[in-house]
Order: sequence, then structure tokens, then C-alpha cells
Amino acid sequence: MPDTAPKTDKQRFEEIRKSLTQLGSKESAFIRVEQLFYEAINISRNYGNDVSTNKLLSLFKELEADHYQSTKAHFKKSSQREHVIKRFINQFKIVLAIGIKDFLK
Repeated sequence: MPDTAPKTDKQRFEEIRKSLTQLGSKESAFIRVEQLFYEAINISRNYGNDVSTNKLLSLFKELEADHYQSTKAHFKKSSQREHVIKRFINQFKIVLAIGIKDFLK
């Protein structure tokens, strides 16, 4: 019988981390990475929309400003973009780990 109980935010963050590892940093997988990123932001909004009081949301917004935006730059080689994507994914995993450990129930 399948488990129909709703997942906790912590469980979903753990699933997202595993998915990121499986997807890798290829350009072809980046759309799925973006979807997971925005899903994680939406989950963090469950704890408030104000970045001054919701530290998890604040971490995601910093990640978006510092690393996500750089993935949108124009690169001459796909390997350059994949390097930036890999850096973004690594930072994304770190923020997820912080969320799992410190903020989510």
C-alpha cells in the first residue's frame, strides 16, 4: 500500500537534495534544477514571506542573487556554463542542508 501521508518540509528538502545529486550539472538538466530551486523557495515561504524574520528564505534569496543569476550569463562554451551550474547546485545543497538541520520541523 503506497504511503499517502503528506511529506514534511524536511523530507521534501531531503528528496530535493537527492534529486540534485542524480541530475548533475549538465545544461540539459538545469531546467529541472531550477524547478527544484523554486519549489524549495516556496516551501521556505511556509515560514513567512519577510526575509528579515525568515532566515531560510533569506538564505535562498542570497543564493538567487549570488549564484543563480550567474547561470543566466552568456558563455562561449557549455563547459563554462556547466561549471557555474555545478557551483550553484553545490551552494543550493548547502542551503538545503542548513534548512534541514536548523529550520525545518
